[in-house]
Amino acid sequence: MEYSPSINSEQNQETSGFLDKIIWLLKGFVFPIWSRPFYRKAAGKSMGAALIFLLAFAIFQSIFSTISVALNLSQFEREIERAYLNGEIPDISIENGRATASGSGQYMIENGRQVIAVDTTGVTREIDTDRFSEGFLLTSDEFHLVNEDGYQVLPLSDLNKTFGNPIVLDAASVTGFWGKISLIIAVIVLGGGLLFFSLGRFVYLALLGLLVWGAVSISHKGFDFGKILITGIYANVPTSYLMFILRKVGFTFFGLRGILLFVIWGVAIAYVLKVENPDIVTSI
Repeated sequence: MEYSPSINSEQNQETSGFLDKIIWLLKGFVFPIWSRPFYRKAAGKSMGAALIFLLAFAIFQSIFSTISVALNLSQFEREIERAYLNGEIPDISIENGRATASGSGQYMIENGRQVIAVDTTGVTREIDTDRFSEGFLLTSDEFHLVNEDGYQVLPLSDLNKTFGNPIVLDAASVTGFWGKISLIIAVIVLGGGLLFFSLGRFVYLALLGLLVWGAVSISHKGFDFGKILITGIYANVPTSYLMFILRKVGFTFFGLRGILLFVIWGVAIAYVLKVENPDIVTSI
């Protein structure tokens, strides 16, 4: 009588195999920080598994970066609301080519040779270009803009024709507009971050991996470049965490990531080589 494995047994094996892959994927977020044996096991796995992890880590980094940017944008939105409540920014209405502003009708923010001003009282009619090289002024019937392109004046009636009548700039409308801009920025950061942390980081690792491969080939000719690159993909994890900490404390300079990655990568691949060739002392 022939024996045939039960369907449940095959399903259990498939489930177990899938869970093992998930567990290995999750280990990649933590184990590369401290476990040298992890790199030995990683080097023995397929390039496909390493690339899947690189993509997963890229998604993690992109989401983290997007959340950070979103929090900063949200904080700025709260600052806008606070400025309106404190009267630092006036409520402005532009209707039928005429502007009105809450409070005194006169507001000015200066920053060096930059200025943002509102004067609907008629006292200030133009920007003093001897004092300011950039900025804008809103009067009762005109919008003045000065920058490197020169001095421009736009009647408010043209703004009403373009953007509607009336135009209301108050806490609700400005924060609502900022919320839409923030969402667009967050989407751009998420998409751009995913592309940078996946494809961009892969190209970076592949190029730096050629240097590591060259160093390894001095004593281990013909060593598989795939194992070098796989080790580098996981060495990127502690490097990214360390770079985050160093940026938080204000310590960073051009090329720092490359130096850290090369050192961590070198230590990891040296252990892989030592395990595969226990009689050879490897130094990189």
